[in-house]
Amino acid sequence: MLGGIISGAIAAYMFNRFYRIKLPEYLGFFAGKRFVPIISGLAAIFTGVILSFIWPPIGSAIQTFSQWAAYQNPVVAFGIYGFIERCLVPFGLHHIWNVPFQMQIGEYTNAAGQVFHGDIPRYMAGDPTAGKLSGGFLFKMYGLPAAAIAIWHSAKPENRAKVGGIMISAALTSFLTGITEPIEFSFMFVAPILYVIHAILAGLAFPICILLGMRDGTSFSHGLIDFIVLSGNSSKLWLFPIVGICYAIVYYVIFRVLIKALDLKTPGREDTTEESKAGATSEMAPALVAAFGGKENITNLDACITRLRVSVADVAKVDQAGLKKLGAAGVVVAGSGVQAIFGTKSDNLKTEMDEYIRNS
Repeated sequence: MLGGIISGAIAAYMFNRFYRIKLPEYLGFFAGKRFVPIISGLAAIFTGVILSFIWPPIGSAIQTFSQWAAYQNPVVAFGIYGFIERCLVPFGLHHIWNVPFQMQIGEYTNAAGQVFHGDIPRYMAGDPTAGKLSGGFLFKMYGLPAAAIAIWHSAKPENRAKVGGIMISAALTSFLTGITEPIEFSFMFVAPILYVIHAILAGLAFPICILLGMRDGTSFSHGLIDFIVLSGNSSKLWLFPIVGICYAIVYYVIFRVLIKALDLKTPGREDTTEESKAGATSEMAPALVAAFGGKENITNLDACITRLRVSVADVAKVDQAGLKKLGAAGVVVAGSGVQAIFGTKSDNLKTEMDEYIRNS
């Protein structure tokens, strides 16, 4: 994965640096964009040679860490893992952090002599010391759905029905599949204190399961589907709903109390303004296009579950304050890419913007 990121970075840099390069006439065929894959390939070979000296010590350190985390102090190691993993979600980097724990940590040799590394493969192979990622079930199946209900109950009466539909849908998604972003992105930017508390509770979930001897398997998501399908090598499965309900109560009480006490602007509690009213009309698509600097400034338009992902020619033309007035919970700028967090309606907004750009 890291190699892919480095290769992508090299290709992007080389394209920006050389896509207009001019060569002597006899080499003219290789000028411009055709030169980019040539120089990118050479740069990748050079980088690979350098990494062949740099990476072995790093790989050895990862292996040493994995042995410590798996066998010497898993309570501390997986507590740190859970906290940092949630802290990386806003940046989309949690997948990188997951890999050593899921696919590298520990070692198990079965009766046939096959060697397995990583908590997930070792659990599947029947290693009785694996399954230390089970803490994810507590906050993904119970904690965050309870937080979503607390956000729903805390919404203003006139917004409660609309927020309820969104939050219940997000809660069911988290409970069934372990996909938590629709809930997390609904409050991480408007109420960062709630997200910090959530990250701490997520980190604590892993030591709790380890100390209580609770084990179950996961593919990556910690939803009900994983919980049932991968329970073949589990331990104390009956404890999960009991501890999970306790976790749900903790999440609900903390979110409900803090939202009210600190007047946090979670979904349904926003101050009504003329701008937000305008954002609810049929003029949403043109307003969004204008906020991104106009259709001439938009070079690529996409969306994921919770974000509009827009590549722009000039980031300076993007009106971040305007995007927030239109309902964005947050705006993240990375290079020429701008991500506006609109929650689960992002894909619909992308479709409307596409139609507006094509027809205008």
